[in-house]
Amino acid sequence: MDAKLWPAYILHSRPFQEDKLLLSLLLPEQGRISAVARRRSGKQHHALQPFQLFSVSLTGRSDLKTVKQLEESSAASQLSGKVLFSGLYLNELICRIWPADQPSDNLFALYQQALAALVQVQQQATGLESALRQFELALLDELGVLPDWSSDCYDRPLQADQQYSYVPEQGLVPVQQGWPGAMLLALAAEQWHVVGLLPVAKQLTRQLLAPLLGNKPLASRALFTSSDKA
Repeated sequence: MDAKLWPAYILHSRPFQEDKLLLSLLLPEQGRISAVARRRSGKQHHALQPFQLFSVSLTGRSDLKTVKQLEESSAASQLSGKVLFSGLYLNELICRIWPADQPSDNLFALYQQALAALVQVQQQATGLESALRQFELALLDELGVLPDWSSDCYDRPLQADQQYSYVPEQGLVPVQQGWPGAMLLALAAEQWHVVGLLPVAKQLTRQLLAPLLGNKPLASRALFTSSDKA
């Protein structure tokens, strides 16, 4: 990989050897990249924060790159409470389901848009569920696993008065009891103001994400549970 400066976000970091960190980075075009960086010392010791835009140069030809240069490009987005947990959820979701070193033209921009939406939620104290569902759906679409909302498994247009379920490798199947077609059509049109749409969207994204996540629980979801019990 060339040593040009890339904009980057740190999705995750953990200690690696005595004086290094293993970073999971999100870069434009490059997708999710694993890299090793030396631990910072002195005044820079606490500088590596999530939700902060960095400029990074990387070297190495293997899957594990080496950070040659890492500089802050802007201040970190200030998130707290459930909005902070939501930001950590976005980071963990990318780390868990986006294949390492798989390029993407849109993932970096989608993540930036999601962060901007979370900042707005923090300021206005509303809209968290829709911000999360929009990112999940956009991520699934970028992975190529989002079903076609315009037609059912028989290539017939969705009907507002019909009920549907989702069957992997088939798509939306007409059933006697399931999700209302009207809600799926509203979801396709991103009409988040429609009453009852957010629970349907959450059920759908949970079902679509489940096979990608496997059996290991998301650590970030546990934060929401602990917060609710406090």
